[in-house]
Amino acid sequence: MSQLTQRNIEILKIIIEEYIKTWNVLWSKLLLKKYDLWVSSATVRSDMATLERLELLYQPYNSAWRLPTAKGLRAFVNYMMQQTPEFFLEEHNTHSTSTLRELSDFIYTLVHKLSHNTGEIAFFVLPDKHICEYNGVSHFLEKNKNRLDDDGMNLIKMLENKPNFSTFIASFPLRNGVNILIWEENILPYLKDYTIILKSLEIDESTAYIGIIGSLQMDYSFNVSAVKGII
Repeated sequence: MSQLTQRNIEILKIIIEEYIKTWNVLWSKLLLKKYDLWVSSATVRSDMATLERLELLYQPYNSAWRLPTAKGLRAFVNYMMQQTPEFFLEEHNTHSTSTLRELSDFIYTLVHKLSHNTGEIAFFVLPDKHICEYNGVSHFLEKNKNRLDDDGMNLIKMLENKPNFSTFIASFPLRNGVNILIWEENILPYLKDYTIILKSLEIDESTAYIGIIGSLQMDYSFNVSAVKGII
């Protein structure tokens, strides 16, 4: 982002936050009316044009408004990752259980807590022990009831096929810490309108995965904190 001014970054942040919260776009005059940027409408349009040249926004029609690109949303998410507070810091990245029942109870508690905290679908996958737990489908259906299409139903079907879902999650090449997968990064076509936030951890010398699935309209800072600090 070395080519961007601080105002460019602020405008990009405003446009993307409005988009993921409301699915609405801001015209330059409306943006100035809603936010105190102390510049002219022509200056905002010039800033938008700069962001478009850098492929962070795009102009679907010949108009004064822009939509975020996948690159723009990725830049926004990376910025939010750097600003994420430690809301839920309880982090111990190893855990030991003496019985399968203890492990199952532990996993259920984690998934239920993560779903409750975020309002998204939460999941836990431990492939070596053939464990796949998820919670929060009702949250997902309620939040997306006005736009639930075949892609949303395919997502639910994928969750219900636990062996395939476990394989799918374990196939991602993850970095250390929390990982965010958005749009085409999710590989499967019907996940392009959803975000996956997940991390790996070690339990009883096996690799496990915990995370959430939700729409692009989520509170990234809060949800990253919730996944980061749940265990």
